[in-house]
Amino acid sequence: MLTQAGAVFSRRDGHPTVIHYGSPAGELAVCVSAAGLVDRSALSKLVVHAPAAQLSQLTLRLAGGTLAPGGALHAAGAWWCAMAADRIVVLSEPGIAVRLQARVRDHAVRCAALTVDDRSSDWAAFELVGRTAAPVLKALGAYGRSGDPRDVPPFTAASVAGADGHWLLESDRRALLLVPAESAADVWRAIERTGRPFGISCVGLEAASRYALLERGAARTRPGS
Repeated sequence: MLTQAGAVFSRRDGHPTVIHYGSPAGELAVCVSAAGLVDRSALSKLVVHAPAAQLSQLTLRLAGGTLAPGGALHAAGAWWCAMAADRIVVLSEPGIAVRLQARVRDHAVRCAALTVDDRSSDWAAFELVGRTAAPVLKALGAYGRSGDPRDVPPFTAASVAGADGHWLLESDRRALLLVPAESAADVWRAIERTGRPFGISCVGLEAASRYALLERGAARTRPGS
């Protein structure tokens, strides 16, 4: 699917990653003016199970906060997302995940009921980035029946192309979708179809990373930042 679209791959942290589709500069322009669709399936996806009270202790210690179901926070180079009171998924680059998994397992020594499972190969991850990401998300149903992002939690259950997954709503210009790996091709095509009226295009990690830097720079220059 990605190869047919012209994807150029490189190995990052030992994983094949789409770095561009022929024109990183053009792909960056897509993010600035419209919406980019990025394959982020190489991200690590660790699922931590523990009784709610012990899981709260873990996130407080390792991420600096606690999470209600549907909540999400970014800390220690990872997104910590609460699927339920007793279950979180930790999303990060593979190199960061190695260190985080070791710290979680150290905590498990004091919590016999805590388990951590690496689900990285079980789930695909697709990211939407860019100026028109919000209307694409609305059209995909990520904002629920009302279409208002304020009515859904940051980590919200979703169904795309008949596949059950979760959206991590990072901002109005960035969101990540987790879906079962076996549904990846159908979901990718569904996002492309839905996003066509909003100028969506395939984007590699190089352009997506540059756009993230632009976003951070813009945030620092806004009044009150």
